[in-house]
Amino acid sequence: MTLSTLRAVNPDDFEQAADGYHAVSSAAGAAKDRLANEIIARSMPVHGRDDAVAGLVGQAADAARKRLQRLADNYHYTQVECGLVRAVLNGFAADLHAAKQKLDAALDDATASGFTVTSDGSVTFPSAGERVDGRTPEGGTAVSYGDPAANGLADQAAHLDPNPHHARAKDCADRIAEALREAEEADETWAPKLRALKAQNDLTVSHADWADVHSDQEAVQQGADRYLAQGDIPDGRPPRENAAWWNDLTDEQRADYTALYPSSIGALDGIPSDVRDEANRAVLAQTRGHYETQLAALPAKPAFDPYNQPGLSEDVTWRDRQARVLDWEEKYGAEHDRLTKALTGMEAIDRRIDNTGRNGLPEAYVLGFDAEGNGRAIIANGNPDTADHTAVFVPGTGSNLAKAENDIERMGLLWRASSANPGAGDVATITWIGYDAPQEIPLAASASYADKGAESLSSFMEGLEASQPREGGSHYTTIGHSYGSTLIGYSDARGDLRTDDVIVAGSPGLGPWATHASDMHVPDGHVWSAEADEDYVPDGGRFFHGAADQPTLDRERIVPSDKEFGAHRISTGDPGAPGYVTGHSDYWREESVSLRNQAKIVTGDYDQVTTVDD
Repeated sequence: MTLSTLRAVNPDDFEQAADGYHAVSSAAGAAKDRLANEIIARSMPVHGRDDAVAGLVGQAADAARKRLQRLADNYHYTQVECGLVRAVLNGFAADLHAAKQKLDAALDDATASGFTVTSDGSVTFPSAGERVDGRTPEGGTAVSYGDPAANGLADQAAHLDPNPHHARAKDCADRIAEALREAEEADETWAPKLRALKAQNDLTVSHADWADVHSDQEAVQQGADRYLAQGDIPDGRPPRENAAWWNDLTDEQRADYTALYPSSIGALDGIPSDVRDEANRAVLAQTRGHYETQLAALPAKPAFDPYNQPGLSEDVTWRDRQARVLDWEEKYGAEHDRLTKALTGMEAIDRRIDNTGRNGLPEAYVLGFDAEGNGRAIIANGNPDTADHTAVFVPGTGSNLAKAENDIERMGLLWRASSANPGAGDVATITWIGYDAPQEIPLAASASYADKGAESLSSFMEGLEASQPREGGSHYTTIGHSYGSTLIGYSDARGDLRTDDVIVAGSPGLGPWATHASDMHVPDGHVWSAEADEDYVPDGGRFFHGAADQPTLDRERIVPSDKEFGAHRISTGDPGAPGYVTGHSDYWREESVSLRNQAKIVTGDYDQVTTVDD
């Protein structure tokens, strides 16, 4: 980096280029949303209707939707990558601004002192000072050296020179050299990152392309801390503080944080749902691409056929053939299982996104996603920031990312049933797999999972309230199935579960603090419970739930579906009648009495709910 180059360069030009990429990124995002939520969604078939509004059916329609979805995916990739380009240009401009400010200050000081700055950055100074041996100390040229030892000696000589200009000129030269070094470092830092963002020259966004986005982000992050630090993102703070931090940012800073740190922004309770959705969709696409790439790199599992295994001669014994399979299982089985299960959950989320418009489903919002461990998935039907009524569903034992599809479908059915109620207004239903649920029934005897997950649920509910722009917010209903109801009880015991109604289905108990509906921190009469015939989980709660953590009582425990608990006991239908459900898993079956009753509670139509005691 030469002095003339740094003097001539204008960092504002790079900021304007960043603004241009921001415009492209925003346009691509808008095009993606329009394709997904208007064009594709409105073409989706609606069961039970044969008019023009019912959507397009047939092979041609399906093929067109696939091509449009691929185009939407390409727009999404363009949105994310242009966001990274914008961040790189903003980072380079920020570093360049700092270097230019140092240079300009040094040049101004040199000019004010009557010095001359040469093209190589050295500073010429005139004679000055008290006369020595009858002569005024001569002028000279101050030079800044790249070698620290040599520069130290030059600095010492400048300060020992009887010419007072020498030390000031040396200081100017050092500052000019420092500015040039910083500008050079900025160029060396950001230029390779910008070149690395060049995509493959084709029309297909592959899993490898998305996997590469994560590497791109990490590369850009390494230089971004000088102008946009990840450490400034709130961590573990209350949702309202998260919201205040977000609201204080400029639009440009918000865009750069979302592009560079999507996993952190997507997990931030209290910021707008559309922002979390944008961030988490990027994380979802990157993670799926990364996992698909890893899975494809694993050797294929040998097919075990003791008599006819391709590629093996007839003299290979069946034990040798079996050993090949066992060897593969030992080396690759656990990793194959981990990747496959996680990808199953990711595919379910993508299907829900793609199903926007099908049977009237609203836009999906990915409010949380993490593939690590058992995984996290928080998926909303409709925007909770603008909804009149919002329901949050907490699933129970066995819930995880791999099994998310069933829980997502349940909330889709609840959205349809709730939205169909007269005067329902805007409804949002959310599947909240935001905690480590017990994965096996014996583990559900422990309350530790609920105790650990309670803070996360409370934070999420408070975040929904904080991101609601209107006064009074939404009407919130929290729904717990099985062990999920226990988590709700533990969260409510903290005293900060922001909900208006609580519905529990197949509940083994809400915890030791809630032995009666009046113990819950909701208005009187707003605790609801359902127990279907042949659902034996409540019986487990009456005799065993919590036994691993609490002393065994000498009597049956009271669970929410017991009359003594004091909750409204929701009807699940009459045997043989339409809408009747049995067992532990059918509370959200389409057209069921249980589903219709929950929908009435969600939209506040309490007098329309049928109960066991009616």
